Amino acid sequence: RKDSVMTRKKFFFAWLVSLVLAGMPGLALAYNLIEPDALKARIESKQPTILVDIQPKNAYNEHHFFGSVRTFAYPAKTDMDTNSLIQAVRLFESNGNEVVIIGPRGTRAEQRTVDFLASRGIPEDKLFILKGGINGWPYKNMLLNIRGGCQ
Repeated sequence: RKDSVMTRKKFFFAWLVSLVLAGMPGLALAYNLIEPDALKARIESKQPTILVDIQPKNAYNEHHFFGSVRTFAYPAKTDMDTNSLIQAVRLFESNGNEVVIIGPRGTRAEQRTVDFLASRGIPEDKLFILKGGINGWPYKNMLLNIRGGCQ
């Protein structure tokens, strides 16, 4: 009886810890973040980088980076969302360049995108998330809109 009570307590504690970790994005797994200044420097120096934009279509039309791979994969929860990410995998396979995920805020959807791309063979050290996402991007004049112009 004492053993079964201890087993239940251990199970409960493990369950509680897993709930806490699941509710704290980035705590359970480490994701590589890239600061806006660092991405700006990459773009300006034309450092080969694959920019994977996962924003929904209407947000992408409002603001995106020139040359980014538009996937409309947000929120990257279903197969339908992630199917469009295969084009990023193919690009990586052809050139091996580092990949930067561009999403609305740089949080869970972007992490799910990294997880998906890593599961398809892209090494985690080649995957980055734009810190703060496109909503936190301070250099709005570098973004394009559907009309092709800068904001």
